[in-house]
Amino acid sequence: MLNIILVVIAAIALLFMFHPRLTKSEHWQATLTPLSSIIGSGFLIIAPLLASVVGKYSPFAVVGIVVFAYAIGGVIRFNIIHAEPLLHERKDHPAIYKIDLFANAVLSFAYVTAVAFYLSLLSSFLLIYIGFGDSPGLERTLTTIIIIFIATTGFIRGLGGLEKLEAYSMSLQLSIVAALLTGIFVYDYNFIQSERALIFDVQDRSWIIKACMLFGILLVVQGFETSRFLGEKYSAQIRVQTMRRAQLISGALYVVSVIALMPIVQHIDLENIQIAEIVSATGQAATVLPLMLIVAAIMSQFSAAVADTVGAGCLASESSNGNLPTNKCYLVVSLFAIIMIWTADLLEIISFASRAFALYYLLQCVVAIIASHHHYERKARFLRQLSFATVASILTFIVIFATPAK
Repeated sequence: MLNIILVVIAAIALLFMFHPRLTKSEHWQATLTPLSSIIGSGFLIIAPLLASVVGKYSPFAVVGIVVFAYAIGGVIRFNIIHAEPLLHERKDHPAIYKIDLFANAVLSFAYVTAVAFYLSLLSSFLLIYIGFGDSPGLERTLTTIIIIFIATTGFIRGLGGLEKLEAYSMSLQLSIVAALLTGIFVYDYNFIQSERALIFDVQDRSWIIKACMLFGILLVVQGFETSRFLGEKYSAQIRVQTMRRAQLISGALYVVSVIALMPIVQHIDLENIQIAEIVSATGQAATVLPLMLIVAAIMSQFSAAVADTVGAGCLASESSNGNLPTNKCYLVVSLFAIIMIWTADLLEIISFASRAFALYYLLQCVVAIIASHHHYERKARFLRQLSFATVASILTFIVIFATPAK
């Protein structure tokens, strides 16, 4: 009966996601890109990652991570409103322009690596479940085909075409998440009634090492910055509002899912976390969930890759001052991702990409501090700059010391 109920819940949620009022909403379309990137890159793995570091204290850790990510988002939102106009006057504000240009170059590397990494995970996961096992050549070929599909869609249909891909994948993913959380809540209720204790086999580490690992996990919830590069279609006000909405939605989902998944996560090998094992473990709640989560896992990687392709393409076009059309930039980004897939060890360079995201956020804090001189009186400016400097100091620690989430 529970399996039937979960399927019905997923179907109802999917119908809601495809309601015309939602699909035709400009605000929802602008929300999809940052939401896809944030949720797609870490929703299935953040609970076991946190449990492997801090065990039963994971709910407190995820709240801290979400709050700090929101603070970083606040810096990006400030720059959308106050720094972007200054960037268009680069002769009058050369410092901001040069810092932002360098930040964009750093972020471009991170985006290309992320696209290659997400789609490689998708291909590996899919091939394992259809019985082809470990086949690097086949995995790279499938990943290349998927990238070509995304690039072709972006080139022919532009940003709107890629947003539709995000809409389809995210709608399916969110509908499955609704069913997953329902099934897990039922499992948690029975777990509480049994009065069993949560027991995590966590490696003993010093608090400094744990802090470094938690700062690495922070980058799992990145992706909100993609709103910064959607200016060709959406106004600054819409991008600010929809980025905030994407962070609030994703933050709520992360916190609720981590809390709910604690009884399930304790049955996973936390020293060697595998997505397939996470999916399989949900079968303890309902037998239909693993099959549904296979689809969700594939869609999550796909939607995150599409969102980062959007971000990278729009970023490249902006950096060229519009000389290179966005649809052609999607081709360039995809070409670099394909080259990376066939020539690089993605597991080795993904750690550098994680630090690149943190470095980008750090540089945006510097941009915000400079831009605040042009928009606030002394007292208000000091408070703004103090908040930006606080975020920047934490990000500096992350860039130097964080241990990226594997």
